[in-house]
Amino acid sequence: MRKKVIVAIFLLSLLLPLLGCAEISELTRGVSTSSSQANLKIEKSVELGSAWQMKQISFRVGAGEEVAILLKLSDGDKVDGFFYLERGDTCDFRITGKTQLYRSDSATRFSFTAGQAQSDTYNLLFRNTAEEDEGQKSITVFLEVIYPLSGEIYVPVED
Repeated sequence: MRKKVIVAIFLLSLLLPLLGCAEISELTRGVSTSSSQANLKIEKSVELGSAWQMKQISFRVGAGEEVAILLKLSDGDKVDGFFYLERGDTCDFRITGKTQLYRSDSATRFSFTAGQAQSDTYNLLFRNTAEEDEGQKSITVFLEVIYPLSGEIYVPVED
């Protein structure tokens, strides 16, 4: 009996992370994974007091490409942030859970509260709306996000 319990715990520890990965890949379905994501850099990551953390992230997005940053939050968690373009002027920004919460086509400040109706994972999507044949090929985005210590942020990594 003891052996079966140990085997069951071992198998569950292997399966649970895979279930989380499936949720993340479902949220990013349709989002391109481009070489522009390799240029992502976390400029600053600090704890603010005993309950909050802040990340400052800079990244490039090629013409016609997208970069998705995921936030995993608990019900009632508040998020505050802003972004601006260090280079370029053609960015479509969206925040989505199960549905779209926010959309902007210019540098902006944003704030929202996580709720069970929207899921526990939120997608911050940056899309460069410039066409490949236009003179400006890429944009550079500076993003700052403040969220609870219990939250998690997932950034794209280079393939």
